[in-house]
Amino acid sequence: MKKIFLIFLCLIYSLLLHAKGSIELARKEFKKAVYSAKVNNEVHQLLLSSKTQDPLTQAYVAYFTALKARHVANPYEKMRYVRSFDQTIKKAVALDPANLEIRFLRFSVQDQLPTFLGYSKELAVDKKMILQQIQFQRLDVPATFKKEMIAVLLNSKTLSIAEKKIIEKN
Repeated sequence: MKKIFLIFLCLIYSLLLHAKGSIELARKEFKKAVYSAKVNNEVHQLLLSSKTQDPLTQAYVAYFTALKARHVANPYEKMRYVRSFDQTIKKAVALDPANLEIRFLRFSVQDQLPTFLGYSKELAVDKKMILQQIQFQRLDVPATFKKEMIAVLLNSKTLSIAEKKIIEKN
């Protein structure tokens, strides 16, 4: 019985380790995937193959799905990827609405979408949450990814100059 329990614990540990490694890779390749279809596809496949589909993993799957739209020419395919992003990110946010990283991933995609598509409805809510977390210095993400987040926010077209100054201060 003890052997079965130990095997079970080892299995759970390896699944959690794999999931953590997938998220770390997704954070690392966050920016590269914007410009490289190959990197985007590799990370997307790794995330999809992850045994654990926790809300953060789902959010990264959604993010890398949305990036697929950047790398295809067909407008129907682009819209298919955007719809898939929207469905998946909504599920992730519903499962963990207080997770800053999930909200940031949704914000970073919606900020780049044309508003007439109707997929940018949560921008204001996400922006408010992100700015509050930054103001109160509650960014619970690795330092290297925090830099990526700050860069995306400072380049955002939806943040005012005053909001960008809040980000630069912290």
